[in-house]
Amino acid sequence: MRIINADTREQLKKVHDLYEEAFPKSEKKPFRMILQGREKGNYEIMAIESEEGEFLGLAITMHYQELVLLDYFAINSGCRGAGVGGEALRELQRRYAGKKFLLEIESTVERGGGNSKDSSGIQDKEAILRLRRKEFYLRNGMQTVDFLVNLFGVEMEIMTYECSVTFEEYHSILEHLLPAGLAAKVKLVD
Repeated sequence: MRIINADTREQLKKVHDLYEEAFPKSEKKPFRMILQGREKGNYEIMAIESEEGEFLGLAITMHYQELVLLDYFAINSGCRGAGVGGEALRELQRRYAGKKFLLEIESTVERGGGNSKDSSGIQDKEAILRLRRKEFYLRNGMQTVDFLVNLFGVEMEIMTYECSVTFEEYHSILEHLLPAGLAAKVKLVD
């Protein structure tokens, strides 16, 4: 496996297509914004490929000072469950060794007495998916930090690899790389 900068038109098309398929509209930035961030040196757009050049997935990171935020990470549906995601995440962890490597996941923390079960008492599918995502990251060396953020109306957990990060450090990435005013909408959850 290799993780390479998606520089060719063909690589960018594959990354863009998977980006559109894998993430809900509410979680996506306009792809042109990511391309502009790359032109400024603040984003990396990467293709995850087999040694033979088969496209397996994507990774998009945001960079500010010593901080690297894994903003988007997705594996082709036909490759999921075969260890590709874990191998790719470990490769990213190596790639950013010496940096503060972090990511956001939708919160799995039960708050306010609510529950994630439907009327029949079965845990809701989205809650199960969130827990599976978190377990994947935990198995692959990521740890949760001790704060939650409200990211544009969605409660998120922050996970790091072999480092600790404060809310202020996390927020500094957003302050410096998102359009003016957007970072101000990301708040620490009480």
